[in-house]
Amino acid sequence: MSKALSEYYGMDMYTQKAQFVGKLSDVILNLEKGEIMRLSLHPLRGDVLSGDDVKRILQQESIPYEEVLEVGDIILVEKQPVSTKK
Repeated sequence: MSKALSEYYGMDMYTQKAQFVGKLSDVILNLEKGEIMRLSLHPLRGDVLSGDDVKRILQQESIPYEEVLEVGDIILVEKQPVSTKK
């Protein structure tokens, strides 16, 4: 089964312990390898964000794709990103 990437935007993301993480806002791709690298809780718009903002979002408000456990009606991830941990 395949889905268009655009169908994933806005999907709810939860940890495996049923904690709400947020909604998927952006997907970071490796175009050379044709792979998803990270899922971001914050939209990445190069013309609106500074380089420091993009770096912070990638480090603190995104999840490496290796930590994605399942994708269905929701996205299930191993743990929350740094900025949303309680």
